Amino acid sequence: MQKTTFIVKHRQEGQRLFAVIAEEQNVSKKQAQAWIDEKRVLVNGKRIWIRRHLLKEDDTVEILQLATTAPIPKKIPILWHDKDYLIVNKAPGLLSNAHADSLEARLQKQQNNPQICAVHRLDKETSGCLLFATSADTKAAAVPLFRGRDIIKVYRALTVGKFPNIWKEIRTDIDGYIATTLVKILDSNRQASYLELRIETGRTHQIRRHLADKRYPVLGDKKYAGTGHEISLQQPRQMLHAYRLIFPHPRTKETIRATAPMPSDIKRTLNQLKLR
Repeated sequence: MQKTTFIVKHRQEGQRLFAVIAEEQNVSKKQAQAWIDEKRVLVNGKRIWIRRHLLKEDDTVEILQLATTAPIPKKIPILWHDKDYLIVNKAPGLLSNAHADSLEARLQKQQNNPQICAVHRLDKETSGCLLFATSADTKAAAVPLFRGRDIIKVYRALTVGKFPNIWKEIRTDIDGYIATTLVKILDSNRQASYLELRIETGRTHQIRRHLADKRYPVLGDKKYAGTGHEISLQQPRQMLHAYRLIFPHPRTKETIRATAPMPSDIKRTLNQLKLR
């Protein structure tokens, strides 16, 4: 990982972080703030994203130059489809829906069907399998799958540290509801672990919260304790991928299976960490 480092001068003490970065790097204040918003700035080894952060003399400021995420393809890869539903491979960096440039909006244009709508959502930084309906009626028929245990969601993740073999299941309360995550270790070493995780029902950020609670946060996770580790700081996004969906078709009851291949940024990180 490359980074730019500078030491805060006496005359810069008391100034706001974004203003000093702009001065030192000869960029606009808007660009400097964008780097802070992207969680790419560290002060004395700690990631800072507070706009009003004030600097002190001799503070060490680091600006990370992150590797790129997997590219967003011009054409959305469709993993499976019929007249009622589509399962697509979501690229990291795209919102699932509710935005003019979301995956949902792009898919509507690509398929020439303005009625296409997301049945569930993935975080912006998470890649992988995402289910869409071709109409509001077919969406209504599929939503109960996610409220019960009729759908199997399998994720793959890279986490900080060597995950213990003894934890095959993480079961805790999340927002007042019991949530269960089943864990399979695919590979691990002292630096990181490559896990396969299965959830039957999804609470908000369930996998990320469960792993962070166990002190093995997802690499690159900026929200749940993943930023205090050097390997995690190097990641351009959270290393979490919705690997597989399995569910009974709401209309035909046929078992539908779709698998999203691992994206290039996760493959690159696996190789760097000597995991497979």
